[in-house]
Amino acid sequence: MIVAPFSSSTMANAATKATSCFVYGTLMSPDVLRTLLGRVPTMVPKATLPHHSRHPVRGRVYPGVIPTLESTAMRSVAPTTAKTSVQGILLLGVTPLEMTYLDYFEDEGVGYTRSNVQVVVPRRVHRDGQPKDENMNDDIDHPEERIIQSHAYIWAQGASKLDLSCDWDYKTFLAEHLEWYLETTVKPVRIEMEEQHL
Repeated sequence: MIVAPFSSSTMANAATKATSCFVYGTLMSPDVLRTLLGRVPTMVPKATLPHHSRHPVRGRVYPGVIPTLESTAMRSVAPTTAKTSVQGILLLGVTPLEMTYLDYFEDEGVGYTRSNVQVVVPRRVHRDGQPKDENMNDDIDHPEERIIQSHAYIWAQGASKLDLSCDWDYKTFLAEHLEWYLETTVKPVRIEMEEQHL
């Protein structure tokens, strides 16, 4: 089944102020984004969410992210380590309407909570989350990275439903589960959203 993109008129009806969203699981897949949103927003790879860890949801093919113990005691972003940070993708230019679609997909308020977070990204992104002109050199204090205020979906159903013994593996998801996930989860959610006129 081929799902057509949302119409340009529908997109135009959304408020114009775009935002950013840090994704770390199935939404890192351009195929998932295209099926769900009708397009793929600008993607900034190698974005990092400090003081959180990512784990598979038991019995599911997707992950959840939870704060690490140190995050409750630290008020600012510090240098990250593999054990206390999550690497993902920062989506730029996400419209308010598209955030509504993501909220629905993530079962916001039940499965996940959309939270304001600080994400560390490569220096080519402005602090407001917009792409940076590579010819500019206004980043003397932070030559390698920037901290961006962004949205992220944090797991809200408790650590007991996560497999805390390991990280979730994106490559395994792409190789073994992507096509099935598109057919059984993403496309049906897209159809539900259209039927509800979101």
